[in-house]
Amino acid sequence: MTIPTAPSPGTPVSLVSGVGPGLGRKVALALARDGSDLVLAARRGEVLEAVAGEVRALGRRALVVPTDMTDRAACAALAGAAVSEYGRIDILVNNAYVEDVFQTFERVDLDEWRRLTEVNLFGPLQVTKEVVPQMRSQGGGSIVFVNSMIVRKPLARQGGYLTSKAGLLGAAQGLALELGRHRIRVNSVLPGWIWGPQVELYVKFSAEKRGVEEQEIIEEITREIPLGTIPTDDEVAQAVVFLASERASAITGQSLDVNGGEVFA
Repeated sequence: MTIPTAPSPGTPVSLVSGVGPGLGRKVALALARDGSDLVLAARRGEVLEAVAGEVRALGRRALVVPTDMTDRAACAALAGAAVSEYGRIDILVNNAYVEDVFQTFERVDLDEWRRLTEVNLFGPLQVTKEVVPQMRSQGGGSIVFVNSMIVRKPLARQGGYLTSKAGLLGAAQGLALELGRHRIRVNSVLPGWIWGPQVELYVKFSAEKRGVEEQEIIEEITREIPLGTIPTDDEVAQAVVFLASERASAITGQSLDVNGGEVFA
C-alpha cells in the first residue's frame, strides 16, 4: 500500500482527542477508512504513535500531538500544529474524558467534581475554542462530542461524571446555535455500554470477584438492552463518523443515542 506524503486535494482532515486503546482509536481508524487524514491527540505519546501507525497502514496521513486538554496553551499548540501540517481542520471529535470516583455526594470531596468538570467539560470546550476560528475561516466544519448515556439514565455514585457530561450536552447545543451560520455543525454521540477494553476488563473483574462465568455478567448487562448485545466500540465509532461526515450535512444540535435501545430519548 502506498503511504501518502502529502494531502490529496479535497482530503478531509480530522482531529481526534482522547485517542487511547478504546473508542478513540476506533474513531480514528473509522475516519481514516472513510478517507480522512488524522491529527491524533492525547496525553500518552506512545499510544498515539501506535494508532498513527495503523492509520498510515490504511493509506492516510497521521500527525501525533501529545496534548493535555486542560492546558489552554497546549490546545492552542494542537490546533496550530494541525493547521501547519494540513492547512485545515474539517472534523473535530472530542473524545477525551475521565471516569467518576464512584462516591456519594455526601462523601465526595467536591474538588473531585471540579477535576471531572475540568477534563470532561472544559477540556473539550478548550480544544473546540482553538479549532473554531480555523473552521470559520475555511467556510465550515463538523464537531462531534462523545458524551454518555448517563445524561439519559443517571447512576448512583456518579454524580460528578453526570454533571460534567450534562454540561457538555448543553454546551454542544448552544454551540450548534451559535456556529450554524458559519456552516459549522455541532452534534453529540451518547454511548451506553461499549464492548471494548474497559468493559472487557470490567466483565472479567466482576466475574472473578463474584466467582461466576463472564457470560453471566454479560447477560446481566444485556438484560436491559433490547437488541440483546453490548454495542461494540466499532459500532459507536461508525455513529461518530456518520455525524462528522457530509452524510449528516443537514444535522446539527442533535444527540444520537448509541446504546442498543437501553434508553430511548
